Amino acid sequence: MILEKQNYHWYAIYTRANGEKKLLDNLLEKNIECYLPTRKVLKVWSDRKKWVEEPLFRCYIFVKVSYKEFFNVLNTPGAVCYISFGGRAQSIPESQISNIKNFLYQCDHEVTLTYERIQKGAIVEVLNGSLKGIKGEVAYIYGQMRLLIRIDSMNCCLYANISRDEVKLIEENLVQKFSVLA
Repeated sequence: MILEKQNYHWYAIYTRANGEKKLLDNLLEKNIECYLPTRKVLKVWSDRKKWVEEPLFRCYIFVKVSYKEFFNVLNTPGAVCYISFGGRAQSIPESQISNIKNFLYQCDHEVTLTYERIQKGAIVEVLNGSLKGIKGEVAYIYGQMRLLIRIDSMNCCLYANISRDEVKLIEENLVQKFSVLA
């Protein structure tokens, strides 16, 4: 009998509303590698303020599974379905999961998630500060330069405020190049 090495890929799972942390616990009990990116948010009530950790992507959790565990994840309480396009579960490259982890680990700025389509800009690398080494896409919003890490599989972007002095240009956007030539 020939044993094949299992190929593991990251997938996004759609969860029940506010069920991300419970699904994470259930998957960890089954020894399934999973990741729930969180951010700290200041919640304000009439009588107090409190910093709480909430999921960065509402109703989503990431799992790294092979074909063997693929359906076992769906049988876990709280899992609804895999995020799919064209009827097939969409795998997420390891580099994108690593970028999210690095971004959240190194970022001392408030992290914001947006589903707004932000125009593509120059690709830059952060030279210093807490985001050093992170590569992303630049957008000029309200006169500020923002570092974007685009997560195409989920059709959304992460961004944080970065000063112009903290980045190095890696490549220009092709649209910008052609508009200059025209």
